Amino acid sequence: MTKDLIMSNNIESQCYVVQLQIDGYIDGDLSQSQQELFMSHVHSCEACAQEFHYAQVVQDTVLELPQLDCNDQVLEPVHRLLKDGDTKINTSSQSILSQIKALVSDIPAFIRYGVPVALSVALAVFISSSLPDADGVNSLSQDQVALEVNEQYSPEEVFQALQDLNLAIDYLNQMSQRTEVMIGNRFLVTPLQDSINASFQRTRGDTTVQNDPI
Repeated sequence: MTKDLIMSNNIESQCYVVQLQIDGYIDGDLSQSQQELFMSHVHSCEACAQEFHYAQVVQDTVLELPQLDCNDQVLEPVHRLLKDGDTKINTSSQSILSQIKALVSDIPAFIRYGVPVALSVALAVFISSSLPDADGVNSLSQDQVALEVNEQYSPEEVFQALQDLNLAIDYLNQMSQRTEVMIGNRFLVTPLQDSINASFQRTRGDTTVQNDPI
């Protein structure tokens, strides 16, 4: 069983190396000895033969695309639009940053400054209730600790601080959702990529390939 496992791993390693050389073989970048080893493996491996045939189909499809011989006057508006597109991309990126900055600046002042204060109060209450004085750790009772806490912060102040903290969290969540929608409306790369992959998948599935791709 161990011998079969080792042979299986060797075959998978050979397939991995050969599939990495597919583009080099098609472009003629492999040496004569590498080409012979490549074709010897492809003839004996159906999976690698299918990958090789798929790469050939993609290359042939690209080479068969129509090449337009246009006058420079016809292409001039295209080049101008491309340059304008680059400018718009930079402007769009700056616009997104500006809008995010505007969202942050729209946060009410009491939330921007109140959140750190509320967090500080909550943290102070937690520390005060958890860590008594170092001089009398074993002698202080829970009633004495509670009394010291109450002398510093009243229950109303703690409750108000927690309310301010919850309000700030809700506002930040709303701002995050608005930012996500704003960015998602500008970047639609995934649908285009899925469409291209689907086209190649249909081309790949139309042809049944045996061990020999040639």
